[in-house]
Amino acid sequence: MTQDVWAFASHMQKKVLGEGITVELFTLDGLPLKSFSGMQVPANGNISEIPETDLVVLHALWGDPENILKEQTALWPVLRKLHEAGVPILAYTTGSFLLAEAGLLDNRICTTHWHQHQRFEKRYPNVDFRKERYITATGELYCAAGMNAATEVIVHLLGRLSCVEVAKAIEEMFLIDFRREYASEFIAVGGQTYHHDDRILLVQQWMEVHFSTPINLEQLADRSSMSLRTFKRRFKDATGETPMQFLQILRLEQGKDMLRHTHKNVAEVAWAVGYEDPGHFNRLFKRHFGTTPARWRKKQT
Repeated sequence: MTQDVWAFASHMQKKVLGEGITVELFTLDGLPLKSFSGMQVPANGNISEIPETDLVVLHALWGDPENILKEQTALWPVLRKLHEAGVPILAYTTGSFLLAEAGLLDNRICTTHWHQHQRFEKRYPNVDFRKERYITATGELYCAAGMNAATEVIVHLLGRLSCVEVAKAIEEMFLIDFRREYASEFIAVGGQTYHHDDRILLVQQWMEVHFSTPINLEQLADRSSMSLRTFKRRFKDATGETPMQFLQILRLEQGKDMLRHTHKNVAEVAWAVGYEDPGHFNRLFKRHFGTTPARWRKKQT
């Protein structure tokens, strides 16, 4: 499916912008990649030959991550270099192990596929692991707990790196079916996000990458194809929170992450996570975390 997403995105970008998207595969040694199913995919080179790029995608790990990670040590400095250069990196499901092993997720929020929750949490105690989240975004590091969540991130990134028309085309082609037919395997795991209401879940995933934009209840209800009254009731029933409370938590958590990992002042952080009034951000932060943003940041140094 991943190849189909990028192939279609390239096709649409060529129609809209006159030039397609170049998608290349790089492996540790430059040899073809052998998939779990036994299919071989030719590589464009080894990881030391990765050219200047707009995005890096890390695919999921199959099998025991510990054994696989021992074979990937040459990848860690490459990932750190790409991150230092500001290149967005998207980790599909258990691909988050690669980011964590490279040390890029220390003191950052992260999620992974639910099958590996306990293993991940135990292996990386310095990571701010959020098992209830399907998507996390921190410092251009994106982690997605499932493939439809990863597609939501791709739509978001295409809107930035390509154009709105291409992002919208991918959303309509690959996410509409999820919204119509989606049955989450994650519902077997307890936790706030793991509920049985698929339409609310997809709205949550959308909010997790668009929290910094102006969002209103009518817009969210429209995305869920429900009336406003029904949407508000079902969101509360599914999550235990109102939509605006959920949005507020997303923004405050992201603000906390930015206070720790960037040099932006409090006003800049407030604006970056969706609050035009820094004073309002300060009040919400103190109410939620028991201290002001400035004091919290000072304690981290």
